[in-house]
Amino acid sequence: MTEISTTRLAPGQTIAFMMSPRLGDSLLSMIVVNNLVRNGYRVTVFGSYMHALRDWFADFDIRPALADAQTRDVLAGFDVVMQAYPPDSPPSVRGWHPRVLVMDEWPSYRRLQNMTDTQMAICRDEFGLHDVVRENGLRAPAGLVARRHGLRVAIHPSANLPRKCWLPRRFLRLARRLQASGLETAFIVAPEERAEWSWLDDEGMAMPVFGSISALAAWLYESGWMIGNDSGIAHLASNLGVPAISLAVRRKIAIRWRPGWAASRAVLPLPVLPGKIAKDRLWKFFLPVGRVLAAYEDLRRETGAAPLPAARTAAADGRR
Repeated sequence: MTEISTTRLAPGQTIAFMMSPRLGDSLLSMIVVNNLVRNGYRVTVFGSYMHALRDWFADFDIRPALADAQTRDVLAGFDVVMQAYPPDSPPSVRGWHPRVLVMDEWPSYRRLQNMTDTQMAICRDEFGLHDVVRENGLRAPAGLVARRHGLRVAIHPSANLPRKCWLPRRFLRLARRLQASGLETAFIVAPEERAEWSWLDDEGMAMPVFGSISALAAWLYESGWMIGNDSGIAHLASNLGVPAISLAVRRKIAIRWRPGWAASRAVLPLPVLPGKIAKDRLWKFFLPVGRVLAAYEDLRRETGAAPLPAARTAAADGRR
């Protein structure tokens, strides 16, 4: 394991930041990139998600993810290769590059705190940076209006792992309850997921199509709220300034991975399941719709939004 004393950077070093192939991890890592740039380092970002969102990060040098065959020729020109997790660059890079920093290998990266706080702590404690901020440098392109559609609730019912997904029919009941309260709902699914969720069309649910992740970001930026599984879309919504609710499997996951920019909530299942294995397998059955609605009402109060006039209480919803 890399020792903390070896992770410090020298002034003037050039840094290649190899982004995770996951959206949420990439957005969080941009906090580190932003603070490095603010403190005078020259950072080049390599990553598919960040390149697709480069119009939202116009102040940074962002390039497509490198193919394995490119890595040696490209990365040899940088003093430091930095990444969040070991798989974010080919294993061979550590065999020939003299300075590869993997943040997840440091104890400071695994603290039980929100991941936005962890990125900031890395900047201060590992890199000795000053004037550290939570922002990751995202700025909306011209012409967009933040939360223009304040009654629109984006619902994200999928995740990168099936075990992180709430029950599909409960998402439908949630949408209907929100609609009964005068809100507009729309389901966000990836193009390759649309067939799996096509039954929502028969239920009369909106499921807009986006030509790119940047187009999705623009639509989210103008939405009022976001509710969904623990996923990169929840982090994107929060990063865009949209209050977000993520559905979490366990308490420690909720602490670390709750969206950490805009006001947010991580909703846990009823506290009746013993042990990690039971929680991981059964949590979705013990998270009632009413519990999610109660968290949403609480988030509305925090942000100064009016109460939902037609919303029923969590108690009325019971364990449905």
